[in-house]
Amino acid sequence: MSRFGNKNPLTGGFIFGKFSPDKEFLQIEFTDSLKKSIHTMKMGAKCFFSLVIVCLAVNLASADDLTALDGTTYENIRDVSVKPNGLFFVVGEGDSVKGVMLAFTNLTDETQEKYHCDPYDIGMAVARQDQVVYLNKKLAFSLDQLAAAEKKAQAEHKLLGFILVWDSFFVPSRPVGDYSNNALAHFYDVFHDNMVLVFVSHERERGKVPPAVARGFNGPDEGGYSPSMAVVTADCSHFICEVPYRKQDFAGREQIFRDRIAIIKKFLASQNSQK
Repeated sequence: MSRFGNKNPLTGGFIFGKFSPDKEFLQIEFTDSLKKSIHTMKMGAKCFFSLVIVCLAVNLASADDLTALDGTTYENIRDVSVKPNGLFFVVGEGDSVKGVMLAFTNLTDETQEKYHCDPYDIGMAVARQDQVVYLNKKLAFSLDQLAAAEKKAQAEHKLLGFILVWDSFFVPSRPVGDYSNNALAHFYDVFHDNMVLVFVSHERERGKVPPAVARGFNGPDEGGYSPSMAVVTADCSHFICEVPYRKQDFAGREQIFRDRIAIIKKFLASQNSQK
């Protein structure tokens, strides 16, 4: 029986063998260092293939179906991302690929929770960035445009927010600042993507609003300072809540907004449960 040994060029370990011509067998022996190297190589291969399987599973899981509140179903959505004004995703293949933006108000509670896209939280985050808002009357509907505002709210499944303002508010403002003009910028950042807004002139139009809106403007929660906002249904038939300013600083307004948003969400949930 003869004995031989060779160095493994990959691992640096040695392979020893014994060859018996009469019994026609080859016996291979591995050193401990080579055994460890082979074990490491096996583990690496297992990890690689496991990673491939996980990646394939993630790719398959990312292709999902989504049904909006209006009944439209989108199949195999992908590249989903939350934007300030809605949930964006891509559908289709080849020449039919297109991007879709769904308003938050057209998403089911399950979809909003799945993709972490609470629209009011997003509005709050935008306001905290304290970017200048160039306030002007074209940022919302006027009371003269109420019919168009109602139509838009109904088409987009949104509520109406009537904000009581003075002409002096319409200047460049920052939502984190104090004073009424900055408070209006705060209202705008938080609510303009989630509702259809209507500006109501304190000087000229306060007594001309629909009864549901007047209930908010004249109620105990109005707070005595403008801006304040009366939230009503899209057809102006039902008063939901009043969102006051109360001359609060940014932190105080945030808390007021959160309290009123909870009321709004509760109302919307009750409406959806009746459908």
